[in-house]
Amino acid sequence: MIFWLIIAILLGLLFGSFGSVILFRRGESTTLKQASSILWGRSECPYCKTRLQARDLVPLLSFLFQWGKCRYCKKKISWLYPILEFGSAIIFWSIRWFFADAGLGTVLFWTITGRILWLLVVYDVLWFEVHIPLLIIASWILIFAMGYGIFPRYALWWGLIFVIFFWMLYWIAKFWVQIKYQENEEGLGAWDVILAPYLWTVLFCGLPTEMLFIDKILAAAFFLLFTWIIGLLRFLIQNKSYGKKAHFLKHRMANNSLPLVPAMILAVVIILIFQEYLFWYFFL
Repeated sequence: MIFWLIIAILLGLLFGSFGSVILFRRGESTTLKQASSILWGRSECPYCKTRLQARDLVPLLSFLFQWGKCRYCKKKISWLYPILEFGSAIIFWSIRWFFADAGLGTVLFWTITGRILWLLVVYDVLWFEVHIPLLIIASWILIFAMGYGIFPRYALWWGLIFVIFFWMLYWIAKFWVQIKYQENEEGLGAWDVILAPYLWTVLFCGLPTEMLFIDKILAAAFFLLFTWIIGLLRFLIQNKSYGKKAHFLKHRMANNSLPLVPAMILAVVIILIFQEYLFWYFFL
């Protein structure tokens, strides 16, 4: 057991390092050629542009031994790199721990899905956008898992319900923005609307199949409640305290935008981890 937990942590660190490549090259690229460097481009220092050697790319250790600085130009390296690597290691370790007795298909699904969700959270925090290629990959993995029989296919019906629900919210929010701000802006991002039903389907896949209908309704209520609370906290911390806002929105909209992607993902994680306590408390 301990051996496989160590292997999971090492794999998490390795994939965490690659995840930083995906996020930074995608997020900072302005052309398709730059974005495609994810597949074959060599890693380099963002300041002096020196190509990094293997010893510069050891997850976590290179950052620690080099005191968080580039070995060549001595400029400080972003803390996001070790955070991504450490977060990925925690995800791999957690999946191995919680699904120790599950089948290989289930472990692979939750490991890959958890990894992608972590990247989506970080990407949205950095650029206030949904990483569309990652979302598409995650959706196909979910469809494949259902087709393979790992999860019940009727979970898609709950995703469809959320599609309808969030599209209604989308048009209501858009109409509200036009009235309040006299701006032709989205009150709720279109990709947030697409992400929400995917997350709800993932949530339903992680809940017991024998759940009562009222429990499923309560799970939806938890999802909306936690999303609003976490989104509000991020808004107060990131927008108000640190002044980091969505650059593509007009000033008035950026000052009042409530980021939902990390909030929705964290809401799903909280419900899945603490589902036993949540449903036990409310139906005691």
